[in-house]
Amino acid sequence: MNRRLRPTAGGSGSVARLGAASWRSAIAVVKSPQMLAVWGGVALLVVAVAGCGARVSGDEGGSSGPGSSGSDTTESSSGQEPVVGWFELGFGDTAFTPLHDGDALPVVWGGQGAAMFPLPVRGAEFVLPDPPSDYTSELAPLFDFELDIEGYNDGPGGHFKRAANYPITFEVLPDGSYEFLYVAVLLPDELDPGVLEGLPAHLWARLRPHGSAPFEVEYDLVVAAPR
Repeated sequence: MNRRLRPTAGGSGSVARLGAASWRSAIAVVKSPQMLAVWGGVALLVVAVAGCGARVSGDEGGSSGPGSSGSDTTESSSGQEPVVGWFELGFGDTAFTPLHDGDALPVVWGGQGAAMFPLPVRGAEFVLPDPPSDYTSELAPLFDFELDIEGYNDGPGGHFKRAANYPITFEVLPDGSYEFLYVAVLLPDELDPGVLEGLPAHLWARLRPHGSAPFEVEYDLVVAAPR
């Protein structure tokens, strides 16, 4: 079932963050768009140089943004922190395409020849570090996801791919909304993407901004191999 922008209990401080030293060993600064690339259970955050990289199309900001489910002060049903702003997960490496239950989840070939699922992230109004690229800050929103594909869930935690506690370095757009170009969920080098054609997939993701109840999205999808 598709659950967009569902607040969850726990708040922004419920999960310990990775230390700065751990992240320095996994950081590369390049003149290319932002992405979070995930190999197996390990993620590599590639931070965009300011002003570089194309923007995802279809950006909308404010409390009436895509998938918004109320004002920025809506209290969560659990009585935890209020929901602040909005968050949306999509698909695409060059344009933002909203995800819905039953949609295709295409495998695409990245610029360096790797097969991947590119998952762009959008949002607005919740707290960001100053500057937003400071992934070591306690104010950096944390991102978790789990991707399951029928017959191929032999990765960490019994999933095809997963990541947890990774800070997202949003870019603030002129309209005030936030954009992270995409989370690059990379397929194993030894896996032929064609064998995944038509298989059921389940994607769960959560964004945990500082000072806000977490947002969750969840989709049942169908994998489409590259053409």
